[in-house]
Amino acid sequence: MPGTKETVRVAVAQLPSAQGNPDANVERTAATIRRAGAEGNHLVVFPECTLSGYMFDSHEETARAAIGVGDPRIGHLVRACREASTIAVVGFLETDGTLLYNSAVTLGPHGVLGIYRKQHLPHLGADRFVTPGRGDTPPVVETPAGKIGTMICFDLRFPEAARVLALQGADIIAVPTNWPRNANMLSDHVTRVRALENLVYLAVADRADQENGTPFHGRSQVVSPDGEVLVDAGTDEGLFGAEVELAQARNKKLVIVPGEYELEIFAGRRPDQYTEITGPVRAERDADLD
Repeated sequence: MPGTKETVRVAVAQLPSAQGNPDANVERTAATIRRAGAEGNHLVVFPECTLSGYMFDSHEETARAAIGVGDPRIGHLVRACREASTIAVVGFLETDGTLLYNSAVTLGPHGVLGIYRKQHLPHLGADRFVTPGRGDTPPVVETPAGKIGTMICFDLRFPEAARVLALQGADIIAVPTNWPRNANMLSDHVTRVRALENLVYLAVADRADQENGTPFHGRSQVVSPDGEVLVDAGTDEGLFGAEVELAQARNKKLVIVPGEYELEIFAGRRPDQYTEITGPVRAERDADLD
């Protein structure tokens, strides 16, 4: 899009969340957006459910913490983006009519750019009480910080989700998450694999506090298309940034010897051989045979 930068500074915000207190969480998020802009970041990604908390034990608790995308508190975050001249991806529990979603909203200086609703739901915390997203919102949005796709936490376990975003042109996949403690496989391996296999940047934002007795893992990170971890937050609270080159995410070739041995990763795909992926899941098929 016009005004898109070629070199972008991306930050992940590793912050605690006050369960069931959206007002306090919105103020913390707005202040962090302003800080991100002051530090020269063009994009900042926040954790999953950062405006609400996550470890709820009932539908009623979850509903009380949820807000709509048209809520004035979202507008407050838009104003923070305008003051900071930055883009923010913010996780929150969303209410839409009678339905609840685990969502992430992409915000810019002029308003809401996109909203993603988590599609893969584990039997844990608020995800027990929300509706899975159905892909009815634009998955990739164009921003001055590049084309941004979004997944949320458990979605990262499904390689198809990241591949779809990459095929739709994402330069950066934002991943708000609430990894529980000892999620070393995810922070050590899965993030790097998703970035490398799709030749995209990943910006993963986790938290390192505790909620209702559940400790979180931390390890927020920015990962490059070649699988290099550019920054890793460890268990510290704060903002952690790295510079990314969007051109690196737009070159879908695996270069072994420049000009001589270059492999087309996306152009070499064989979708006709992958029909099993888009068919019904095995349990559904087995049930149909009974």
